[in-house]
Amino acid sequence: MLKKRTILFLVVVVMLFSVMTYQGRKGHSLTSSPLAWLINSMSSAITSTTAAMTRPFREIALRNEENRSLHKQIDELLLEQTRYQNALFENKRLRDLLKLRDTWKETITAARIIGRGANYWSQTFIIDKGLQDGIVKDAAAITPKGLAGKIFNVSPSYASLLLVTDINFSASVRIQESRKEGVLSGTGTTKTVLKYIPPEEEIKTGEVVITSGLDRLFPPGIPVGYVSKVDRQSTGYFQHIEVTPFADNARIEEVLIIK
Repeated sequence: MLKKRTILFLVVVVMLFSVMTYQGRKGHSLTSSPLAWLINSMSSAITSTTAAMTRPFREIALRNEENRSLHKQIDELLLEQTRYQNALFENKRLRDLLKLRDTWKETITAARIIGRGANYWSQTFIIDKGLQDGIVKDAAAITPKGLAGKIFNVSPSYASLLLVTDINFSASVRIQESRKEGVLSGTGTTKTVLKYIPPEEEIKTGEVVITSGLDRLFPPGIPVGYVSKVDRQSTGYFQHIEVTPFADNARIEEVLIIK
């Protein structure tokens, strides 16, 4: 059907062109004749047909342009919503950090995580505060969840933070309820281990581990984590006790540095 219409359209165009050429050669003597009326009618019909044939394409082009505009507006709204949500989350974290600051009077400053250590096997952060902000080596870094680590290297404008999960980290701790004491050490994974607990001591999973202050590095009472695994049958003189830190390294964005 479309092919027939196309052929008919071409035939009419050729006829119209032929007649107009003939009229041009003879002058304007046919302007008031039936032939001129026929030519004008055919020209109007062709114009109407052409407009009818191109109208759907114009409408499609217009709809495509409107769709592109709507998609751009949607993308801008989604971006704005993401920024708003990020601002809300950051505001909440900072409020929690301020509350924590009110709890610890030995606070030096709050700092933001700006990078990770270059060594793949070490678990360290770089913070945006340093000597000029009062930060010193071995100062404790805490979050609203619990102990994050300690400062092990300081420069004038930034410092390096050793996380509790790093293999080089250790702290004197105790079980919060039973007050049993031990040493917490990092393993290089997401877990830490509680060392030097004899087999006869009853340690239960879920018990909370806090700093004891006996190492004179960390103030006593900082929450560290909870006992997640206990193996009394481990070889050696002590139990194998795993502790999951409260502060998730993957979620830490700001820390509070305390003396």
